[in-house]
Amino acid sequence: MRKFRLSNMAACALAACAALPAGPAAAEVAIGVLVPTTGVLAPLGNDMRNGFLLAAKGATVKGEPVRLIVEDTGANPANGLRKAQKLVLEDEVALLLGMASSAVTLGINAQAPRLNVPIVTTNAQAVPVTGEQCSRFMFRTVPHDGNTAKASAAMFAERPDMIERKWFVVYHDYAYGLSNKAEFSHIPGIQIAGEAGRPMGTADWSSAISQIQASDADGIYLALAVGDDLAAFVNQARGYGLDMPIMTPAGIPDTMLQALGKNGVGMIANGLTASWMQEDENPQIAELVKAYHDEYGIVPGYQAIQAYAGMQFVLAALEAADEISTDAIIAALEDTAAETVVGPIDIRAEDHQGMQGTFVAEAVALDPPQHGASIGWKPVTQMSWDQINLLPEETGCKGF
Repeated sequence: MRKFRLSNMAACALAACAALPAGPAAAEVAIGVLVPTTGVLAPLGNDMRNGFLLAAKGATVKGEPVRLIVEDTGANPANGLRKAQKLVLEDEVALLLGMASSAVTLGINAQAPRLNVPIVTTNAQAVPVTGEQCSRFMFRTVPHDGNTAKASAAMFAERPDMIERKWFVVYHDYAYGLSNKAEFSHIPGIQIAGEAGRPMGTADWSSAISQIQASDADGIYLALAVGDDLAAFVNQARGYGLDMPIMTPAGIPDTMLQALGKNGVGMIANGLTASWMQEDENPQIAELVKAYHDEYGIVPGYQAIQAYAGMQFVLAALEAADEISTDAIIAALEDTAAETVVGPIDIRAEDHQGMQGTFVAEAVALDPPQHGASIGWKPVTQMSWDQINLLPEETGCKGF
């Protein structure tokens, strides 16, 4: 059993903690946060970082202050693994948290036994994370691609105008994109008019748009990692006159929605976990929106909300753990059902998949703007966990 020596640095909740003058030793619980704050996934990673920092502000575990140490993965698997090793070996963190990119998450998970700390992702959606490559160290608090595909199937069953369309799939040619487009193609009755795969970092989508124009597609499905590439595609597609519906698996950050402006209006998200526009019916969301806007001057995107909720869950599990050690924290993560801003987060012990529902949502224009936002994700249909659940035997997890 790995036991963690609590560091003697003073607590801080910043992206990088500067050297502090010597003083009385102060125990703390250190959590390593891995997010892409540079590169094409920076809009997503920065939202996540903000959510984690806000949720951990002033937090304590077993009477000791919590310190977040944030490292930039750049959405690069090799870099992500190096940063994970640094956090574990040098900073002696009790737990790794974040992992926006599925490729980064899977790369770190492959070395989980050597790292020997619990790993919690609040965003990575590729099915293998808690499916074929499940491990006792890896936990996911949000639905995966298979879950969002089931949400899509339920939505299509109620929307003949959507299931009758012929969809062109544009995807990133890496773990997440491949997983997501495969799950989408399995939806009963779905019609695929064609597909175009491109690498991460694609800025010019004209060749993919030409493929769409040459097909008989009347709908576009984007199995793209949420970041600059996705926004570039939407702007270019609308600029080329493609006015057909555009669907994304889980939406895009609200900061990106504002940048898209009218080009983003009407986009459909078929697996949104939360939206700041739920503030009228969810008092906790309303409190978060105010605190987030006060801190950062913007509304929280859904990744920020997921991160905030994930941190709430992690803090509850750490508090419930018998001690700050790997085995005790894993046991607590498996047993803890925490009340969070998005409702209860409960982990299935068999594969460490979080059991959380989703929403089908539409990007709508706001007149007048709210909290500085002129466009936002409006949840339309709620999908419960029972509606989107896939069992471990269906995702390929054979146990630990």
